[in-house]
Amino acid sequence: MKRLLFFVLAAMVSPVAMAMQMEGFGASYYHDDSSVISHDANKNLVPDVIISSDIFVMEFSRLADIAKATDVVVNQDDRASWLCLASRDVNYWFISDNEMGQGDLTSIAIARDGQQKGCSPYSNDLSVRVKGISLLGASSENFALMSEDEQGSNTIQYCTDTQSYGDFIQMNCLQYYVENKSVKGVLISQVTSN
Repeated sequence: MKRLLFFVLAAMVSPVAMAMQMEGFGASYYHDDSSVISHDANKNLVPDVIISSDIFVMEFSRLADIAKATDVVVNQDDRASWLCLASRDVNYWFISDNEMGQGDLTSIAIARDGQQKGCSPYSNDLSVRVKGISLLGASSENFALMSEDEQGSNTIQYCTDTQSYGDFIQMNCLQYYVENKSVKGVLISQVTSN
């Protein structure tokens, strides 16, 4: 009986909710499309993430810290941990992969895709920006690097190597999902590999 009570209390207090997959545009995180051609951006693609008065940094900030600052829970499934905030008609999924991320912020999905299950309303300041780069406001004219072969593709990806740490290289990518010549959503990711 004590053991059951312990698990019930732990589940109520824990900042992590289990076995809930992302829905809406956030589910794009699960789709690995090897046919997407990556273009070299030759620009800094590191996002500025500001929630209320807190600054969060990819691969250094923990989802648990974002959850604490926003009073929401971290969801987890077999591929990722994540939380979603809805602010000013935009949904923001803050994601950590379950491999290397281990709870650190490794991806952000952003979309104007209506009210989504699992997205908590957030009324304080929230912004995700990449300096000098249009995210949701980008249009097909912004994608000058697309070749004629890619004109029919609905996913455009730009990546750049950001930093080196000895044998490790950090790479940032922006993946635009285009529908009817406008951006449906953007997936920002950061990967450190050797």
